[in-house]
Amino acid sequence: MNRIFKPDIILFAIGTLLLWIVLTIFLGTGLLEHSPYDQHTRQALAWKKGEIHLEEDFSWLELAKYKGKIYVSFPPTPTFIAFPMALIFGQNTPNTLTLLIFTWMAMLFSFFILEKLTKNRLLSFLMSFSFFWGSQILYLSVSARVWHQGQLYGVFFTVTAFLIALYSKRAIYLIFSGLMLALAVGCRPFYLFMAPVLLYLSLQKHSPLKTILFIGIGLVSFGTFLALYNFIRFDSIFEFGHNYLPVTTIQGYPQFGLRYLLRNLKHTFIKLPQWIPSHNLLTFYGEGTAIWMVAPVILLGFYFFFKRDVPLCEKIIGGSSLAAIWLMLLFHVSNGWFQFGYRYSVDLIPLSLYFFGRSFKRLKLWFVPVCVFSVIINIYGAFWFYLFRYSL
Repeated sequence: MNRIFKPDIILFAIGTLLLWIVLTIFLGTGLLEHSPYDQHTRQALAWKKGEIHLEEDFSWLELAKYKGKIYVSFPPTPTFIAFPMALIFGQNTPNTLTLLIFTWMAMLFSFFILEKLTKNRLLSFLMSFSFFWGSQILYLSVSARVWHQGQLYGVFFTVTAFLIALYSKRAIYLIFSGLMLALAVGCRPFYLFMAPVLLYLSLQKHSPLKTILFIGIGLVSFGTFLALYNFIRFDSIFEFGHNYLPVTTIQGYPQFGLRYLLRNLKHTFIKLPQWIPSHNLLTFYGEGTAIWMVAPVILLGFYFFFKRDVPLCEKIIGGSSLAAIWLMLLFHVSNGWFQFGYRYSVDLIPLSLYFFGRSFKRLKLWFVPVCVFSVIINIYGAFWFYLFRYSL
């Protein structure tokens, strides 16, 4: 509590929240608006009636069809967040506000993670802000479309899992760390590959038996629900609906394949923004723009692999988790659909944040231009995505 209620963190929290609210107002996305891409609200209302399928199809939503029934084709953790809101507001939940608050809290939790790792309060303020406002998190956070919810709630729960592991003084608290990671998997399944990093972090403070036992209890508790929920709907513990979307069943595109790798690599590393002279406008490819151009702050964490005082086993564990998540994204049929920047890079941010904290202990002057550039281009990118591109 002494850490939380210092004047500087209170000012940081209030100031950044006000900035987020002002940005949302200027973008016109509506702080209290309900996004029409609201599968989780519709699922919550179905749960309220004791059902797990939807009663009707909607052309603008990604819905799975299996054995004559219609299902939400996304993992269910965001539905748990939507459920109490749906009980109060019905269909018109203020899901944009909810998403923004969770994202803001994830940024504050990231500050405490960085402070624990770096022991440098100023550096932690700068980088927690920059990782969130200098990445695609920013434009996702101001509109609660279903894809945005999955990614940002996933970031929140993963960051919370790290926070608990770093600050827990008793091993039993690791149950909650494992539970948070399981909830993250219920947003973005590939977060399961973060488990080795979480175990490694916890083993620095607790015995192997207690670490594996308590994190395992947390993971298995909600993981069992996820498996059963999938099985009841799709007769498979691993299937949450994407294989029964029209893009797969009608158009014949498998969810994963080598055929997508070159396209995704091009948009992840090579594609640059375009200048449109007739409109005096910098525009971006909807399929994705090179990560080093639109979110270079994320790449600062990769210095972790060149840091001499980081143990080799830690680099192997962290690198394996990063590679597993990223490769699955690169082999996926979608690289984010229409987006600003490279949306899937958001799934790498919790790891990159941890890598950064393990790599740097003091503020270096060259961080500042990288962070400033990242924040500016992402603010611009938010305006481009929600406003400017419609003038083309």
